[in-house]
Amino acid sequence: MQKYNSERSSSRKWVLIILIIILVAAAAFAGFTFWYSRQGPDQARLAAGFTGPVPPPPPQYNCPLDGTIVTNRAAASQRPIVVQVDNAPAAREQAGLSKADIVYEAMAEGDVTRFSAIFACHEAATVGPVRSARLIDLELAPEYNAILADSGSSEGVTARLESTPDIPNINDNGFHDIAYWRTDDRVAPHNLMTSTTGIRRGAESIGQPVTAFLPSLAFKDDAPAPAVSTITVPYSSWAAVNYKYDAATNSWLRFHGSEANMDAQAGVQIAPKNVIIQFVPSMQSDIVEDVGGAHGMEYTLTGTGKVLIFRDGQVIQGVWSRPSRSDVTQYYDATNKPIPLNRGLTFVQIVDTSFQPSWS
Repeated sequence: MQKYNSERSSSRKWVLIILIIILVAAAAFAGFTFWYSRQGPDQARLAAGFTGPVPPPPPQYNCPLDGTIVTNRAAASQRPIVVQVDNAPAAREQAGLSKADIVYEAMAEGDVTRFSAIFACHEAATVGPVRSARLIDLELAPEYNAILADSGSSEGVTARLESTPDIPNINDNGFHDIAYWRTDDRVAPHNLMTSTTGIRRGAESIGQPVTAFLPSLAFKDDAPAPAVSTITVPYSSWAAVNYKYDAATNSWLRFHGSEANMDAQAGVQIAPKNVIIQFVPSMQSDIVEDVGGAHGMEYTLTGTGKVLIFRDGQVIQGVWSRPSRSDVTQYYDATNKPIPLNRGLTFVQIVDTSFQPSWS
Protein backbone atom coordinates (compact mmCIF):
# COMPACT_ATOMS: atom_id res chain seq x y z
CA MET A 1 0.00 0.00 0.00
CA GLN A 2 1.29 3.45 -1.04
CA LYS A 3 1.43 6.15 1.54
CA TYR A 4 -0.45 9.39 1.01
CA ASN A 5 2.04 12.08 -0.02
CA SER A 6 0.70 15.46 1.08
CA GLU A 7 3.51 17.43 -0.61
CA ARG A 8 2.77 15.81 -4.00
CA SER A 9 -0.98 16.45 -3.62
CA SER A 10 -0.37 20.09 -2.75
CA SER A 11 1.89 20.53 -5.75
CA ARG A 12 -0.77 19.11 -8.09
CA LYS A 13 -3.37 21.40 -6.57
CA TRP A 14 -1.26 24.48 -7.30
CA VAL A 15 -0.62 23.36 -10.85
CA LEU A 16 -4.36 22.97 -11.36
CA ILE A 17 -5.06 26.40 -9.87
CA ILE A 18 -2.45 28.03 -12.12
CA LEU A 19 -3.92 26.31 -15.19
CA ILE A 20 -7.39 27.57 -14.30
CA ILE A 21 -6.09 31.11 -13.83
CA ILE A 22 -4.36 30.96 -17.23
CA LEU A 23 -7.53 29.69 -18.93
CA VAL A 24 -9.70 32.36 -17.29
CA ALA A 25 -7.23 35.09 -18.28
CA ALA A 26 -7.09 33.83 -21.86
CA ALA A 27 -10.88 33.76 -22.09
CA ALA A 28 -11.12 37.27 -20.66
CA PHE A 29 -8.52 38.55 -23.12
CA ALA A 30 -10.32 36.95 -26.06
CA GLY A 31 -13.62 38.44 -24.92
CA PHE A 32 -12.11 41.91 -24.54
CA THR A 33 -10.46 41.66 -27.96
CA PHE A 34 -13.80 40.75 -29.59
CA TRP A 35 -15.61 43.58 -27.79
CA TYR A 36 -12.87 46.05 -28.64
CA SER A 37 -13.08 45.16 -32.34
CA ARG A 38 -16.81 45.95 -32.32
CA GLN A 39 -16.40 49.44 -30.91
CA GLY A 40 -16.02 52.68 -32.82
CA PRO A 41 -12.59 54.31 -32.64
CA ASP A 42 -13.58 56.81 -29.96
CA GLN A 43 -15.20 54.26 -27.59
CA ALA A 44 -12.33 51.84 -28.11
CA ARG A 45 -9.74 54.49 -27.26
CA LEU A 46 -11.58 55.44 -24.06
CA ALA A 47 -12.01 51.79 -23.01
CA ALA A 48 -8.32 51.19 -23.56
CA GLY A 49 -7.44 54.13 -21.33
CA PHE A 50 -6.32 56.52 -24.07
CA THR A 51 -7.22 60.11 -23.25
CA GLY A 52 -5.14 61.94 -25.86
CA PRO A 53 -6.56 63.80 -28.87
CA VAL A 54 -8.67 61.76 -31.30
CA PRO A 55 -7.09 61.70 -34.78
CA PRO A 56 -9.17 63.61 -37.36
CA PRO A 57 -11.10 61.65 -39.99
CA PRO A 58 -9.41 61.29 -43.38
CA PRO A 59 -9.81 64.42 -45.52
CA GLN A 60 -12.53 64.50 -48.14
CA TYR A 61 -12.59 66.37 -51.43
CA ASN A 62 -15.42 67.20 -53.81
CA CYS A 63 -15.13 66.33 -57.46
CA PRO A 64 -15.71 69.66 -59.23
CA LEU A 65 -17.73 68.18 -62.11
CA ASP A 66 -19.97 65.61 -60.43
CA GLY A 67 -19.92 66.63 -56.75
CA THR A 68 -19.06 63.18 -55.43
CA ILE A 69 -16.74 62.80 -52.45
CA VAL A 70 -13.24 61.33 -52.82
CA THR A 71 -10.53 60.93 -50.19
CA ASN A 72 -7.70 61.33 -52.69
CA ARG A 73 -6.81 64.96 -53.38
CA ALA A 74 -5.09 63.97 -56.62
CA ALA A 75 -8.35 62.53 -57.98
CA ALA A 76 -10.14 65.84 -57.41
CA SER A 77 -7.51 67.78 -59.36
CA GLN A 78 -7.07 65.56 -62.41
CA ARG A 79 -7.30 67.31 -65.75
CA PRO A 80 -10.54 66.30 -67.48
CA ILE A 81 -10.58 64.20 -70.62
CA VAL A 82 -13.20 64.52 -73.37
CA VAL A 83 -13.64 61.23 -75.24
CA GLN A 84 -15.63 61.23 -78.48
CA VAL A 85 -17.78 58.08 -78.26
CA ASP A 86 -19.69 56.43 -81.10
CA ASN A 87 -23.46 56.00 -80.89
CA ALA A 88 -24.28 54.33 -84.19
CA PRO A 89 -26.41 51.20 -83.66
CA ALA A 90 -23.38 49.00 -84.45
CA ALA A 91 -21.44 50.71 -81.64
CA ARG A 92 -23.83 49.77 -78.85
CA GLU A 93 -23.45 48.98 -76.07
CA GLN A 94 -20.77 51.51 -75.25
CA ALA A 95 -18.16 51.00 -72.54
CA GLY A 96 -17.25 53.33 -69.70
CA LEU A 97 -20.02 55.94 -69.90
CA SER A 98 -21.28 55.12 -66.41
CA LYS A 99 -17.83 56.11 -65.05
CA ALA A 100 -17.91 59.60 -66.56
CA ASP A 101 -18.58 62.80 -64.64
CA ILE A 102 -20.62 64.39 -67.44
CA VAL A 103 -21.76 63.02 -70.80
CA TYR A 104 -22.92 65.31 -73.61
CA GLU A 105 -25.05 63.95 -76.45
CA ALA A 106 -25.72 65.83 -79.68
CA MET A 107 -26.71 65.12 -83.27
CA ALA A 108 -23.75 64.40 -85.54
CA GLU A 109 -24.84 63.51 -89.06
CA GLY A 110 -26.71 60.65 -90.73
CA ASP A 111 -29.50 60.71 -88.11
CA VAL A 112 -27.16 59.48 -85.35
CA THR A 113 -25.84 61.18 -82.25
CA ARG A 114 -22.43 61.05 -80.63
CA PHE A 115 -21.32 61.28 -77.03
CA SER A 116 -18.66 63.56 -75.64
CA ALA A 117 -17.86 61.83 -72.35
CA ILE A 118 -15.96 63.87 -69.78
CA PHE A 119 -13.82 62.03 -67.23
CA ALA A 120 -12.16 63.86 -64.33
CA CYS A 121 -12.20 62.26 -60.89
CA HIS A 122 -13.04 58.71 -61.90
CA GLU A 123 -10.97 56.29 -63.95
CA ALA A 124 -12.36 54.07 -66.70
CA ALA A 125 -10.33 51.05 -67.81
CA THR A 126 -12.21 50.88 -71.11
CA VAL A 127 -14.01 53.69 -72.94
CA GLY A 128 -15.50 53.47 -76.39
CA PRO A 129 -15.98 52.82 -79.18
CA VAL A 130 -13.94 55.94 -79.92
CA ARG A 131 -14.71 57.83 -83.12
CA SER A 132 -13.50 60.97 -84.85
CA ALA A 133 -13.72 64.39 -83.26
CA ARG A 134 -16.59 66.73 -84.04
CA LEU A 135 -16.93 70.49 -83.87
CA ILE A 136 -18.72 70.28 -80.52
CA ASP A 137 -15.49 68.95 -78.99
CA LEU A 138 -13.78 72.22 -79.86
CA GLU A 139 -16.38 73.90 -77.65
CA LEU A 140 -16.25 71.41 -74.76
CA ALA A 141 -12.49 70.91 -74.45
CA PRO A 142 -11.69 74.56 -73.62
CA GLU A 143 -14.73 74.77 -71.33
CA TYR A 144 -13.26 72.08 -69.09
CA ASN A 145 -9.57 72.72 -69.86
CA ALA A 146 -9.66 69.15 -71.12
CA ILE A 147 -7.54 66.73 -73.10
CA LEU A 148 -9.33 65.55 -76.26
CA ALA A 149 -9.39 61.84 -77.16
CA ASP A 150 -10.62 60.69 -80.58
CA SER A 151 -9.83 58.43 -83.52
CA GLY A 152 -8.82 61.34 -85.72
CA SER A 153 -10.88 63.96 -87.53
CA SER A 154 -11.99 65.19 -90.93
CA GLU A 155 -9.86 67.72 -92.78
CA GLY A 156 -12.10 70.57 -91.69
CA VAL A 157 -12.09 69.65 -87.98
CA THR A 158 -8.35 68.93 -88.09
CA ALA A 159 -7.72 72.42 -89.48
CA ARG A 160 -9.78 73.91 -86.66
CA LEU A 161 -7.88 71.86 -84.06
CA GLU A 162 -4.52 72.90 -85.47
CA SER A 163 -5.54 76.53 -85.11
CA THR A 164 -6.60 75.91 -81.50
CA PRO A 165 -3.34 75.10 -79.68
CA ASP A 166 -4.95 75.05 -76.23
CA ILE A 167 -6.65 71.72 -77.02
CA PRO A 168 -4.19 68.79 -76.69
CA ASN A 169 -5.46 66.14 -79.10
CA ILE A 170 -4.36 62.65 -78.02
CA ASN A 171 -5.84 60.76 -80.94
CA ASP A 172 -5.43 57.27 -82.33
CA ASN A 173 -3.34 58.47 -85.27
CA GLY A 174 -0.41 59.55 -83.10
CA PHE A 175 -0.88 57.65 -79.84
CA HIS A 176 -2.24 54.22 -80.73
CA ASP A 177 0.51 52.25 -78.99
CA ILE A 178 0.15 54.33 -75.82
CA ALA A 179 -3.58 54.78 -75.44
CA TYR A 180 -5.69 52.78 -77.92
CA TRP A 181 -6.51 49.24 -78.96
CA ARG A 182 -9.08 47.43 -81.11
CA THR A 183 -11.34 44.68 -79.82
CA ASP A 184 -12.39 41.58 -81.73
CA ASP A 185 -16.01 41.54 -80.50
CA ARG A 186 -17.13 44.34 -82.83
CA VAL A 187 -16.74 45.25 -86.47
CA ALA A 188 -14.41 48.12 -87.40
CA PRO A 189 -14.64 51.08 -87.19
CA HIS A 190 -16.84 50.51 -84.13
CA ASN A 191 -14.21 48.64 -82.11
CA LEU A 192 -11.59 51.24 -81.12
CA MET A 193 -11.18 51.56 -77.35
CA THR A 194 -9.14 53.68 -74.96
CA SER A 195 -8.71 54.25 -71.22
CA THR A 196 -8.39 57.33 -69.05
CA THR A 197 -4.94 56.29 -67.83
CA GLY A 198 -3.81 55.70 -71.41
CA ILE A 199 -4.92 59.15 -72.53
CA ARG A 200 -3.10 60.76 -69.60
CA ARG A 201 0.05 58.80 -70.48
CA GLY A 202 -0.23 60.12 -74.00
CA ALA A 203 -0.61 63.69 -72.75
CA GLU A 204 2.41 63.35 -70.45
CA SER A 205 4.49 62.01 -73.34
CA ILE A 206 4.19 65.39 -75.10
CA GLY A 207 4.63 67.45 -71.96
CA GLN A 208 0.97 68.27 -71.38
CA PRO A 209 -0.13 68.74 -67.73
CA VAL A 210 -2.53 66.14 -66.39
CA THR A 211 -3.70 68.17 -63.41
CA ALA A 212 -5.97 71.21 -63.48
CA PHE A 213 -8.04 73.47 -61.27
CA LEU A 214 -11.71 73.80 -62.19
CA PRO A 215 -14.42 75.89 -60.57
CA SER A 216 -17.05 73.57 -59.14
CA LEU A 217 -20.64 73.39 -60.27
CA ALA A 218 -23.29 73.75 -57.56
CA PHE A 219 -24.27 70.45 -55.91
CA LYS A 220 -26.62 69.23 -53.22
CA ASP A 221 -27.70 66.02 -51.53
CA ASP A 222 -30.57 63.97 -52.95
CA ALA A 223 -34.06 65.17 -52.04
CA PRO A 224 -36.48 63.03 -54.07
CA ALA A 225 -39.96 64.42 -54.68
CA PRO A 226 -41.21 62.47 -57.71
CA ALA A 227 -43.45 64.35 -60.12
CA VAL A 228 -41.96 63.33 -63.50
CA SER A 229 -41.70 59.66 -64.51
CA THR A 230 -40.47 59.79 -68.14
CA ILE A 231 -38.40 62.05 -70.40
CA THR A 232 -38.31 61.75 -74.19
CA VAL A 233 -35.63 63.34 -76.40
CA PRO A 234 -36.48 62.23 -79.98
CA TYR A 235 -33.34 63.08 -81.93
CA SER A 236 -34.20 60.64 -84.73
CA SER A 237 -35.50 57.12 -85.32
CA TRP A 238 -31.90 55.89 -84.82
CA ALA A 239 -31.40 57.96 -81.69
CA ALA A 240 -34.64 58.08 -79.75
CA VAL A 241 -33.55 58.81 -76.17
CA ASN A 242 -35.83 57.93 -73.26
CA TYR A 243 -35.41 58.14 -69.50
CA LYS A 244 -37.50 56.58 -66.75
CA TYR A 245 -37.32 57.79 -63.18
CA ASP A 246 -36.13 55.16 -60.71
CA ALA A 247 -37.35 55.98 -57.22
CA ALA A 248 -35.14 53.35 -55.59
CA THR A 249 -31.95 55.16 -56.67
CA ASN A 250 -33.36 58.64 -57.36
CA SER A 251 -31.85 58.47 -60.84
CA TRP A 252 -32.97 58.34 -64.46
CA LEU A 253 -32.70 54.98 -66.22
CA ARG A 254 -31.56 55.58 -69.79
CA PHE A 255 -32.96 53.81 -72.88
CA HIS A 256 -32.28 53.66 -76.63
CA GLY A 257 -35.91 53.65 -77.69
CA SER A 258 -37.30 50.87 -75.54
CA GLU A 259 -33.98 49.07 -74.98
CA ALA A 260 -32.01 49.66 -71.80
CA ASN A 261 -28.80 51.61 -72.44
CA MET A 262 -26.20 49.38 -70.78
CA ASP A 263 -22.55 50.04 -70.01
CA ALA A 264 -20.77 47.08 -71.61
CA GLN A 265 -17.77 47.42 -69.31
CA ALA A 266 -19.57 47.86 -65.98
CA GLY A 267 -22.54 45.62 -66.84
CA VAL A 268 -25.06 48.15 -65.49
CA GLN A 269 -27.77 50.27 -67.02
CA ILE A 270 -26.68 53.88 -67.39
CA ALA A 271 -28.62 55.91 -64.83
CA PRO A 272 -27.60 59.56 -64.42
CA LYS A 273 -28.59 61.47 -61.31
CA ASN A 274 -29.29 64.54 -63.46
CA VAL A 275 -30.59 64.94 -67.00
CA ILE A 276 -30.13 68.38 -68.58
CA ILE A 277 -31.74 69.42 -71.86
CA GLN A 278 -29.79 72.44 -73.09
CA PHE A 279 -31.25 74.45 -75.97
CA VAL A 280 -28.57 76.05 -78.14
CA PRO A 281 -28.32 77.66 -81.59
CA SER A 282 -27.17 75.07 -84.15
CA MET A 283 -26.49 74.95 -87.85
CA GLN A 284 -25.07 72.66 -90.48
CA SER A 285 -21.39 73.43 -91.01
CA ASP A 286 -19.46 73.51 -94.27
CA ILE A 287 -17.31 70.58 -93.10
CA VAL A 288 -17.89 67.24 -94.83
CA GLU A 289 -17.70 64.46 -92.27
CA ASP A 290 -18.17 61.22 -94.21
CA VAL A 291 -17.80 59.65 -97.65
CA GLY A 292 -21.50 60.17 -98.27
CA GLY A 293 -20.98 63.93 -98.21
CA ALA A 294 -22.86 64.58 -94.94
CA HIS A 295 -21.99 67.85 -93.27
CA GLY A 296 -21.25 68.08 -89.57
CA MET A 297 -23.25 70.10 -87.08
CA GLU A 298 -22.03 73.25 -85.36
CA TYR A 299 -23.32 74.27 -81.92
CA THR A 300 -22.99 77.58 -80.11
CA LEU A 301 -22.25 76.73 -76.49
CA THR A 302 -21.37 80.25 -75.33
CA GLY A 303 -23.91 82.88 -74.36
CA THR A 304 -27.20 82.07 -72.67
CA GLY A 305 -30.28 80.03 -73.42
CA LYS A 306 -33.12 77.92 -72.13
CA VAL A 307 -32.46 74.81 -70.07
CA LEU A 308 -34.53 72.03 -68.50
CA ILE A 309 -33.00 70.25 -65.52
CA PHE A 310 -34.43 66.95 -64.35
CA ARG A 311 -33.40 65.83 -60.86
CA ASP A 312 -35.11 64.27 -57.84
CA GLY A 313 -37.98 63.19 -60.10
CA GLN A 314 -38.82 66.80 -60.95
CA VAL A 315 -38.19 69.29 -63.75
CA ILE A 316 -36.81 72.80 -63.27
CA GLN A 317 -37.00 75.35 -66.07
CA GLY A 318 -34.13 77.77 -66.11
CA VAL A 319 -31.31 79.42 -68.05
CA TRP A 320 -27.82 78.23 -68.92
CA SER A 321 -24.96 80.73 -69.07
CA ARG A 322 -21.42 80.54 -70.39
CA PRO A 323 -19.90 83.99 -71.03
CA SER A 324 -16.75 82.78 -72.82
CA ARG A 325 -15.17 79.61 -74.15
CA SER A 326 -12.96 79.28 -71.04
CA ASP A 327 -15.95 79.40 -68.65
CA VAL A 328 -17.80 76.36 -67.32
CA THR A 329 -21.53 76.48 -68.04
CA GLN A 330 -23.68 77.43 -65.05
CA TYR A 331 -27.42 76.93 -64.58
CA TYR A 332 -29.83 79.42 -63.00
CA ASP A 333 -33.49 79.34 -62.01
CA ALA A 334 -36.15 82.00 -62.63
CA THR A 335 -34.83 84.07 -59.70
CA ASN A 336 -31.26 83.96 -61.07
CA LYS A 337 -30.09 81.61 -58.33
CA PRO A 338 -27.77 78.69 -59.23
CA ILE A 339 -29.58 75.39 -59.70
CA PRO A 340 -27.63 72.77 -57.71
CA LEU A 341 -27.32 69.31 -59.23
CA ASN A 342 -27.44 66.02 -57.39
CA ARG A 343 -24.06 64.41 -56.81
CA GLY A 344 -23.22 61.89 -59.51
CA LEU A 345 -23.36 61.39 -63.27
CA THR A 346 -25.02 64.07 -65.40
CA PHE A 347 -26.22 63.62 -69.00
CA VAL A 348 -26.53 66.81 -71.05
CA GLN A 349 -28.76 66.54 -74.09
CA ILE A 350 -27.74 69.28 -76.55
CA VAL A 351 -30.67 70.25 -78.76
CA ASP A 352 -31.55 73.09 -81.12
CA THR A 353 -33.59 76.03 -79.82
CA SER A 354 -36.62 74.77 -81.78
CA PHE A 355 -36.41 71.20 -80.49
CA GLN A 356 -39.46 69.67 -78.77
CA PRO A 357 -38.64 67.22 -75.96
CA SER A 358 -41.46 65.90 -73.77
CA TRP A 359 -41.93 64.59 -70.25
CA SER A 360 -44.77 63.26 -68.15
